[in-house]
Amino acid sequence: MFSELFDKLYCIDNISNKSQFVENWGSISFAGTYNSQNKSYFEDVNSELAKLDIQSSIHFFIENIQKSFQDFIDELQDDDNWKLTINKNVLLNKEQACNFFYDEQKIIDWIKQTNPFKDDYPFNNKKIRIVVNGLIDNFGGNNFIVCNPDYELSDFTVEVWNNYDETLIMDNIHIISNSTFIIQPQNHFMTFGKITDLSKYFYRNSLLILLASLSNEIYENGDVILRGYRRIPMKLGLDYIGNEISTEYQTQLSDAVKWVYQSTERCDLRLKLLLERITLDVDYSLPYIQGLFSIIKEATNQAKERYSFIIYDRKDLYQKELKDLLKDLKNLSDLYSNKIRSLLGNLLRDVLAAFILVGITLFSKISEITKLFENNLIRYVFFAFGIYFIFSAVFQSVIDFFDINRSSKEFDYWKNISREYMSIKDFNLHKSKTLTKRAIETSIIYVIVILCYVAIAILCFKFPFMWNIIIN
Repeated sequence: MFSELFDKLYCIDNISNKSQFVENWGSISFAGTYNSQNKSYFEDVNSELAKLDIQSSIHFFIENIQKSFQDFIDELQDDDNWKLTINKNVLLNKEQACNFFYDEQKIIDWIKQTNPFKDDYPFNNKKIRIVVNGLIDNFGGNNFIVCNPDYELSDFTVEVWNNYDETLIMDNIHIISNSTFIIQPQNHFMTFGKITDLSKYFYRNSLLILLASLSNEIYENGDVILRGYRRIPMKLGLDYIGNEISTEYQTQLSDAVKWVYQSTERCDLRLKLLLERITLDVDYSLPYIQGLFSIIKEATNQAKERYSFIIYDRKDLYQKELKDLLKDLKNLSDLYSNKIRSLLGNLLRDVLAAFILVGITLFSKISEITKLFENNLIRYVFFAFGIYFIFSAVFQSVIDFFDINRSSKEFDYWKNISREYMSIKDFNLHKSKTLTKRAIETSIIYVIVILCYVAIAILCFKFPFMWNIIIN
């Protein structure tokens, strides 16, 4: 779609002052001295941009004074200093973002200075096609394609990494930065294209992101910390360009990253095992991008072997820890059951004691019952019973709540500090499937028993009035 535009810009370039030519990611600018024979060149460029539906991107100047296109054409005189600029952001803001570079050297100059960790790095935010005039070898990745005008533009082909969870990277790496710092390997991974003078900088950025994923700490200035058998500070190599940059190196690093950050496995253990191997062999006098080149493949293979051995050995230990956990969960569940039984037993005991006390001591003298009601003694007795039931329910509830709450916290504390072979996720899963359901059921029954206490207390308060109604 840019072939014709590049042809028109070539004509403008031929009549411009080469020293005033400027091109970067966001704009391109030509300037020169006008000759009336060149009038059609400006009309052609403006017309071509209109065909591409980006006519608003071009601006014309005469003696540094901006003009509309028609005024520019009408007012321009021989020997006037003219300037033409194209705002590429108009293309970048389209639904299907794209960009172009007229001069291949300018895109090299731009990509050299980029930092793939920054939020404003183009491929961290959207998928972009970049058309480069005169480019021979096309290349690209999941989020970008760099191609010549003859390349048949099609939808982006995303390479899927099975079971890979990119969100785990930010959970396991400590980032020290004053601004947004992004580590997303798939945004920069090169899926096709060979190493050229241009593509090697894109490959470098992909390698930097992958390397950052295989560290413990990373700083905004490019320093990284590796914690294995020893703590090693290194330079990441943000500006490094060397023979190590290759498709094979990217493949080896991506294999390590995909293995470490699997959603179905413990990535913290895998990262630790890999870095233990790396810290033993890496030459920390070199940048990380250079020092890891010769050892990453072997380090990954050894880490995989150690992980398999550890996981095999951990199965028995995991089963033992699971057995202990379920035993402790049963004991804690029994505590809930005991609290219900205790509360219900106390209720029945209190009711029985009240019946015995009233039946034996007060109603044993049938002839004096009327006198007891007349002097309000029965009223006082039953009022005292009601107060007793209320206080009994409140005190038992408070004590049981603190007892269960404290027992649950102590259980979590001891299990958290003693758990070595079970993840927090597994621990919480087993706890929720057993203890949580027991706690809900216990709470419902507990509330019912407490309501019985309250109902009996209310009955005690109302009994003297009910007795009078019955007698009358």
